[in-house]
Amino acid sequence: MVTGRQPLEPLGRQLVFTAKAMREAFEATLAAAGGSLGTWIVLSALSEVGGMSQAALATYVHLEGATITHHVDRLEKAGLVRRELDPGDRRVRRLALTDAGTELHARLLEAVIALQRQVLAGIDAEERETIRRALDTIQANLAALRASTPASAA
Repeated sequence: MVTGRQPLEPLGRQLVFTAKAMREAFEATLAAAGGSLGTWIVLSALSEVGGMSQAALATYVHLEGATITHHVDRLEKAGLVRRELDPGDRRVRRLALTDAGTELHARLLEAVIALQRQVLAGIDAEERETIRRALDTIQANLAALRASTPASAA
């Protein structure tokens, strides 16, 4: 019997396609503002936390050391970050934003906030908070699922 109703799309599929579209819009927004996702990740982390070692940065942003090295090297050459000796341990170099890095981060943040306004248009504050809580719960459930899955099954 045909009811005329479309079958309900699995939430996982909807999340995957929404995340893909959001990432594409996010990256296009960053590019139009003079940055990239790699630039955003590094500049945002340093802006939020302040100076930190490259190893701490890699851990903070959940990226491999080699990937962070690539991004930091590129940003250092562009004059957006600098490596400084750690006063507490001369073997460690701390990363810090330059004035140009701070300015670019502000420009990227402004563009990202404008994108967020567009993406969330028509969704009131209460609904936005519900979405955030639901996504936090989904992430926690996924983390618990990963933790309970034997390494050989993964």
